[in-house]
Amino acid sequence: MEKLPISIGILSWHSGQTLVNTLYSYHINGLLNMVEDVTIFFQETTDEDRKIASHYAIPFIESKENIGIGKALIELAKNAKTSNILFLEHDWKLIEDRFTTHKRLNSGLNLINNGFNLVKYRHRQEPGVPLFSQRPYQGNELNHYDSEMDLTSPHLLESIHWVQNPEIDFEGKIQKQGEYFTTTSRWGNWSNNPGLFNTKFYIDTVEPFAGGGIDLEGKIGGWWARQDFKVAHGEGLFKHEDLNKFGQ
Repeated sequence: MEKLPISIGILSWHSGQTLVNTLYSYHINGLLNMVEDVTIFFQETTDEDRKIASHYAIPFIESKENIGIGKALIELAKNAKTSNILFLEHDWKLIEDRFTTHKRLNSGLNLINNGFNLVKYRHRQEPGVPLFSQRPYQGNELNHYDSEMDLTSPHLLESIHWVQNPEIDFEGKIQKQGEYFTTTSRWGNWSNNPGLFNTKFYIDTVEPFAGGGIDLEGKIGGWWARQDFKVAHGEGLFKHEDLNKFGQ
């Protein structure tokens, strides 16, 4: 199977068994050998972190402190060896097999190479928990007002997790292009969920918002929704599974 010109950056903080569970899913489904390079960024690095990374022979970046999500992701992007980067956090389990994973990453790469700015990879049918947008949006998709962004329905693309044909229900806002649902950043919100980007685009876009703390999504979200970036989301690959917070 041909290697894909993708770098993977994984962000981890005191993850323990959740990270083991995640990396095991990448190992058995071939992801670690499917791409050019994989790196983990450990916030407040521990001996356990080092042992886990060494077990899977994954290079890692150490930080004695928690420098914040945005700054850590920028470090991973600057460390990437390819012009495309897939960002993952420690609790995104791969739930598709080797063939499907390669196929979906390759098709997403084709979109990035043809003008798309973000391809999302949260699994459509099994997104895991929590799925924060579902409760306020379901049944009210076009009318939900987001007070933080001062916009109506900026998370509309996430309706693919509960709406069968969003390209019909939300015609003019969401389209279907092959296996992907496509839109602009007006309706395809920014999130720290699994996403594939051009590496330079990511650095240029995120670095101005990459302060300390966990609030990258809050800092960049309103600005992102007022741009005209191209966003796609297909059937996805990764399920959110944090064993520490939500159990198996």
